[in-house]
Amino acid sequence: MTFTTFGDMAQFNMLRRDGAQLKSDLTRLTSELASGRKADLGRALGGNFSTLADITRSLRLNSSFSASVAEAAITAEGRQTSLGRVAAELDGFAPRLLAVSGAGSQNDMQLSLAGGTDRFEQAVNALNTRIAGRSLFSADDPEASPLISGDAIMTELRTLVATTTDAATMEADIRAWFSDAGGGYETVAWQGGAGNPPDVLLSEGQSAKTGVTALDPAIRESLIGLSLAALASEQAAPLTEPEQRALVTAAAEQMIRGEQDLISLRARLGSEEARIEEARVATETARASLEIEYGRLVEADPYETATDLETVNTRLESLYILTARLSRLSLTEFIR
Repeated sequence: MTFTTFGDMAQFNMLRRDGAQLKSDLTRLTSELASGRKADLGRALGGNFSTLADITRSLRLNSSFSASVAEAAITAEGRQTSLGRVAAELDGFAPRLLAVSGAGSQNDMQLSLAGGTDRFEQAVNALNTRIAGRSLFSADDPEASPLISGDAIMTELRTLVATTTDAATMEADIRAWFSDAGGGYETVAWQGGAGNPPDVLLSEGQSAKTGVTALDPAIRESLIGLSLAALASEQAAPLTEPEQRALVTAAAEQMIRGEQDLISLRARLGSEEARIEEARVATETARASLEIEYGRLVEADPYETATDLETVNTRLESLYILTARLSRLSLTEFIR
């Protein structure tokens, strides 16, 4: 039978090597347990960092898309709220005017028109709403307010109709001021950008169009009706009573058209809001999956790490005991 033996120096070097390795493992496992991350990624990944790099890139893109989607949701909701305020100024106003313009007395008609100017100015204020310092309806120039004040617009309109003597001409002039290309609305009232509002990026290859502007035809139609009612309430033009009644009727009918157009506009915006919400859910789901995979690659399992740490600690204690016993060997002990 052959016995393999080691000299004292060889045995000492083996024990020292094993002790150093165990101490290194103990330090690594302690660090992983404290930080929750693998101390040596190269070893954990087998030297292949391509998957980790791809997941890291996807997480950065996901973070960018999340921020874009969140901002889009806030601005779209703000636009919807502002358009709701415009719709509130129209709601119920037209039917009340139609009820009195034909059979009601002059006094009843004026009572129904009361607050007409305030309604117009409130609608303009709603369109000039800002969120986080950015205008909602200013096209590609969110730093600027889309419109001058409602009072300033009314001043322009009063001057325009000051000498008008019939309702039809007054309505035509107001419509031209708001609707014609290069008319007063575009050259005097409008202060927004010259370009189209930018699309909102939701994900790679997917975007949403939420950029409603104060130049939208539905908004112009609504403002025409409200401005006619405001001018009628102020009796801004020298109209006879029949012409005044005709103007109130025209204002009411125009507000009904504007309200219908506004409903369609808000429905389109609502469809884009639904797409934004779908993108938000998809982005959050993708992020959760990426974070799980990222954690699988770089995070240390606490239970496995604790078990390994206990094992290494036990082995190190055993090594110290063995070293202590070997250190007490002597010729006398050997002979005994």
